[in-house]
Amino acid sequence: MVHLKTLALGLLSLAAPSLKAAPIADVSERSNIVCFIVVHGPSTTAITPGTAVTGLQLARSSTGAVILATEGFATLVSYSNGGFGEFALCHYYWLNIGNSTHSYKPLSWDTDQETTNWSAGSGQIITALGTSTYSTTSTFLACNESDSWTLYLQTGKEVPSDVTCVETQLQTGTESSIA
Repeated sequence: MVHLKTLALGLLSLAAPSLKAAPIADVSERSNIVCFIVVHGPSTTAITPGTAVTGLQLARSSTGAVILATEGFATLVSYSNGGFGEFALCHYYWLNIGNSTHSYKPLSWDTDQETTNWSAGSGQIITALGTSTYSTTSTFLACNESDSWTLYLQTGKEVPSDVTCVETQLQTGTESSIA
């Protein structure tokens, strides 16, 4: 029955682009299913005025990297369990903070939620709450690497060498979010 509901919802989403459809079941673990769910929502945007990244949106590159781009995720957002997830391709991609000896921490999009210390909500600035290795911060570092703005969590003052980087903050959109 879930398969039929998902398919029906997907067909409605394709037929009526102005409708907002939310996932009705977790179909990410089911095999042999083609997902047609289309969920529209506002983007998460870099908001620091006067920087090269102002107005760019949080996105996932074709290689899976966390980047800022002119067109980013515009989907349902989840803040579940201290995470930050964007719904795409029939499941959530969770924004995870990697380990590094540098003050700029690599970020990744993963289907598993590993980071649970994000503080965010609809229309709010995304903040990483403090851990044993860094203090609370809402500063991100966007570095122009290979013609793309790769995003890091900035927990200090270090920056990668030989690339142009700017500090920014990210603000979530104000619609289509779930707790």
